[in-house]
Amino acid sequence: MELFEKMPTQVPAEMTKTAFAAHLGVTSGRISQMISDGLPVLPNGKVEVEAAEAWYRANVRHKSDGAKRQADKLTDLKVEREQAQRDLLRIEIERRRGALVNRKAVELAVFERARAERDAHIAWVQRTAAPLAAELGADLNRLVAALDREMRQHLQELADTPLSELLRDA
Repeated sequence: MELFEKMPTQVPAEMTKTAFAAHLGVTSGRISQMISDGLPVLPNGKVEVEAAEAWYRANVRHKSDGAKRQADKLTDLKVEREQAQRDLLRIEIERRRGALVNRKAVELAVFERARAERDAHIAWVQRTAAPLAAELGADLNRLVAALDREMRQHLQELADTPLSELLRDA
């Protein structure tokens, strides 16, 4: 008995479709599907084993390949999730250290500061017009109107100038 167990199993060069199905471990119906997909068949209806096995390896997806691809995708998603969690943790640490600030709060503070500066410039016109008119002997109403117009134009020019341009000049 031991002698026959050690003998290699000989695969014939040709097989019937049913025998080839058993050889691959699939159903005869699956072999018919593969034939319609291009599995080579001899004119006598039999399958040349070597060519058919090569076609099978090249053209049929195996469950293990799909499972490996799914596992790879899952691994990639897990890595991405871990990186996102790491990034969130770094942001939280920086926030607690005081290195990060609330964007909306900063925008509101900058807006309020700009409004206060604008109002201060407009008030400067009102505050300085009377002493200047007295010193120059000018009509107060005309001087206020001229200074107000010039100040508003100046403030509009500042508002229209991109911040990068303002900082470059500084």
